[in-house]
Amino acid sequence: MGALGTHNALGLALAKKARFFLASTSEVYGDPLEHPQTESYWGNVNPIGPRGVYDEAKRFAEAMTMAYHRYHGVDTRIVRIFNTYGPRMRPNDGRVVSNFIVQALSNQPLTIYGDGSQTRSFCYVADEVEGIYRLFMRGDNNPTNIGNPNEFTVRQLAELVTELTGTSSPIVERELPMDDPKVRQPDITRAREMLGWEPTVSLRDGVTRTIEYFRSILAGEEVPARA
Repeated sequence: MGALGTHNALGLALAKKARFFLASTSEVYGDPLEHPQTESYWGNVNPIGPRGVYDEAKRFAEAMTMAYHRYHGVDTRIVRIFNTYGPRMRPNDGRVVSNFIVQALSNQPLTIYGDGSQTRSFCYVADEVEGIYRLFMRGDNNPTNIGNPNEFTVRQLAELVTELTGTSSPIVERELPMDDPKVRQPDITRAREMLGWEPTVSLRDGVTRTIEYFRSILAGEEVPARA
């Protein structure tokens, strides 16, 4: 659907003369050789690896979006989303923040892959949505990174979740998957200059809010999530 669905949606945008907004991803950079990653970086992706279907579908989606903009004049936007987290995540969605929090609150071991030295940049959902909105309303057609430029190791995240939940669960290591990116950090110069945007919620504050949400749903409570 990342490829075929994008192609069909672009055709609809062309027919209806609508603005087309593509939610792309930092995965287009693959296991990057440039750090931090700027939008001009072409990436380092293994097209036949276990992550290749997703990575290449997103890269194809960007290529198709730019083609429709150049050759058909479709008004387009492309956002490259970096790791985003916050309330309303699903407990079983497989993302690292929700995995750690659910494991900690359930008194299960927090599982990291490899030694946890690989880095990620975590953007709180309210910041991400604000950046996406600004890009849609007043951005240009070129890809734009929207993410938090503060970089943390996966182990640091696990240790933070352990601290904030108060769990006694251990951190355990599992085999590192093939092609798992060693680093991930957005250069958000474009977003700062073009949109006047940058994230404001710290990882500690954002994870605290997210833990509150997961405590409530694991307890079976129906409470609204804080922004």
